[in-house]
Amino acid sequence: MPSFRNMSWSRVRLWASVVIVMVASGPSVFAWNDAGHMVVARIAWLRLSADQRAKVGELLKQHPHYHSYLTHQCPPDVSKEEWAFLRAATWADYIRPPKGLSREELMTHERHKFHRGTWHYVNFPYRAGQQESNLPREPLPNETNILMQIDTSVNVLRGKIENDPGAEPGLSADANKAVRLCWLFHLIGDLHQPLHAAALVDEKLFPEPPHGDQGGNLLAIRPDSAAAPMRLHWYWDGLLTQDSGLANVSRWADDLTHDPNLTDSKLPEFAQHQQVRQWAAESYQHAKTSVYRDGNFPLVRWVDIENQSVASSKVPAVPPSDAAKSLTLARRRVTLAGYRLADSVASVFDR
Repeated sequence: MPSFRNMSWSRVRLWASVVIVMVASGPSVFAWNDAGHMVVARIAWLRLSADQRAKVGELLKQHPHYHSYLTHQCPPDVSKEEWAFLRAATWADYIRPPKGLSREELMTHERHKFHRGTWHYVNFPYRAGQQESNLPREPLPNETNILMQIDTSVNVLRGKIENDPGAEPGLSADANKAVRLCWLFHLIGDLHQPLHAAALVDEKLFPEPPHGDQGGNLLAIRPDSAAAPMRLHWYWDGLLTQDSGLANVSRWADDLTHDPNLTDSKLPEFAQHQQVRQWAAESYQHAKTSVYRDGNFPLVRWVDIENQSVASSKVPAVPPSDAAKSLTLARRRVTLAGYRLADSVASVFDR
């Protein structure tokens, strides 16, 4: 696989066309996609000791979907332990329910009853053109958010919380810890996607409270001038790779961990920022400068594309220079997520 740093613009257009095919009509809160999350997990796997990996593997065996998902279709050239480790990072998206599933069906469904949509993100408000770059004191209102759930997951795994308020009824303590471990894998990856920590607030564009763009899900963009519109959030989700095959995921993890620009010493925020809120502040800053471009991003609502009140040609297209910067940022964020996931796992199992 060629290095992402040398990816041609034609290849950028190719992955974008794949993403467009997958865009659904309703908002999405995915981050990175399955391949991106598995790369994060693979980076973490490479940094853990054999003993730490074994402890993770033993706990994951208690997961209610260990056989049906975590180790399902395990490739012949990888151990079940490693495959489960990689798949654990994608489980939180696997359990998302389809549209139209009633509340009663959701509560009893073997798979979808574990879904917790509000755990995947936090919407710290950003207003176009604001000068302030610090993380706002409070996010937009929500019952919970990704920051709370990362902390809760760690505390459940450390045994500091016996009665997990987010647990699915009927699970044993070990099974719930295995579920929480999968959430930890996934949410650390999510938080490093800039649009999982920020929402553009604009009362005119989004008149319904809280007036936010739902992390870019309500805005449109085109990967280039020849491409069809897609949601801004989806553009950022697909920046790394679309191929979640083991060989591709392994190559990407190797490429990122051997990039001289992505070593621990070249990522000062890795040592400086140890708290989850600081990771969110990084993503918020990147959303402000790299996604919303300090208020210079042309705003076109996705709903206006759907109802054809705005022509596709009026949707902002990403210039090649901006696309290259976005790809560089995605590489950095995925790598940081992998490093931090490894440290978080080690902090849980080395006690």
